[in-house]
Amino acid sequence: MALSGFLVPFASGALIKRQEIADEYDETAGEIIDAASEKYNEKLSLNNKAIELQNANYAAVESALGTTVAEAAAKNGFLNNVDTNKVVNYVTESMPKGLVKRLQDLTLTDDKKSFLYTDADDPKTLKEKKLFDSIFKEDYTRATTELGNQKDWAAKNLNKGAIKNVSDLYLSGDEELPKPTGIEKAQKFLFGDRITKETGATFNLAAEEAIGGNVDVQPKAIRASQSLSERVGYIPPVDIGTVINQDRAIAGILNSKDITLAPDGSGIIFPARFRNQVLAIKDNAKQYALEYTTDDGKVDVSNLMARSNNDIVENIISPISTRFIGYGIDTTEIAQNMSFRVMKATDINFSNSFYTDNNLTEKDFIKAKLVRPGITKVKSDVVDGFTISQNAADAFQNEIATQNSKQLQAVYIDFLPDNMQILVGGQPMPIKTYYKQLFGIGSF
Repeated sequence: MALSGFLVPFASGALIKRQEIADEYDETAGEIIDAASEKYNEKLSLNNKAIELQNANYAAVESALGTTVAEAAAKNGFLNNVDTNKVVNYVTESMPKGLVKRLQDLTLTDDKKSFLYTDADDPKTLKEKKLFDSIFKEDYTRATTELGNQKDWAAKNLNKGAIKNVSDLYLSGDEELPKPTGIEKAQKFLFGDRITKETGATFNLAAEEAIGGNVDVQPKAIRASQSLSERVGYIPPVDIGTVINQDRAIAGILNSKDITLAPDGSGIIFPARFRNQVLAIKDNAKQYALEYTTDDGKVDVSNLMARSNNDIVENIISPISTRFIGYGIDTTEIAQNMSFRVMKATDINFSNSFYTDNNLTEKDFIKAKLVRPGITKVKSDVVDGFTISQNAADAFQNEIATQNSKQLQAVYIDFLPDNMQILVGGQPMPIKTYYKQLFGIGSF
């Protein structure tokens, strides 16, 4: 009985002590949970508002501008952090008008899950491709589901009613803690695992993993690339100065006495034979426009046109000139009246690498007399020239094909010697006529 009387007060004291320590553990766990709850519940609330704002903005843009524009706006981040009553104006200001119109012309597939656009890089086949890998509805559903999973985790773990659950799962049983002493073993036997702020790091890590990251409606993996305009065949307009300023600059570059001022003073008149080069200089200048535009939006037209013409000289005219002997402008009366630049050559410079690279020899350039038809009152004439082989024609053709525009292709053809021809079906054809037909340069 004496032994029994001893155990009763000890047990009573132990129960009281256990409750005190348990309360201490719960208080520590509560502090950890309170801190996490304040942090993550606010994050979840803000994330939810951001997702729903995009949903409302999508509906507004779709109603005003159409589904394809709304899809493009979503993929490019134009629906984020913008008030719904301002989002339509924001999208129209962020996207060029030409791009908006191009997007509105796109086709929605029968299954309503993707948009098709004509591949601008493959105009011959007009192959249609998917513009986006997913549509907004799918992205929104996925995002709300992911956020819902985060909310469920928070509801189960970020409240004081879940302290016991949190304690068991995250705040105890750390096997990497120092081995317990005899007293600590007794405490664990009587009161359970000890909870400290240090072991709370385990819980914070779990919370960070479960709800630490924002949920985006548009994940990075499916966001539209910056080449959206190119993909849908939209080419934004570029400011290269007024037409009159362009023409004045080009007239100075070409420096020909045949270039005149219009009678009414409204512009410059270029002879027809300069037309292709003038068009090419203007078109090629677009890629350098920003480099020659000042902060106040003014374009240095003279230097811009000079920069563009330097490209043409360096990449087209100069290489062609080195491949021939006696290469130059034909100044005969026929040449002066042609609608294209007329060039001539007295011989072929076979030491040029162009010929060795293409395995061309003297056999590919047979000297021959060429008859050039006259224009209006000018009689036809006969000149010394060359009948070139198909292999030689193909070599020049391959270079013409690499030019970046029809205008540059036309200039390349213009600067080939006119006293070259090729046999087509056994009949001689001027080499320039051959290439113009091949590349559809008639309009240039």
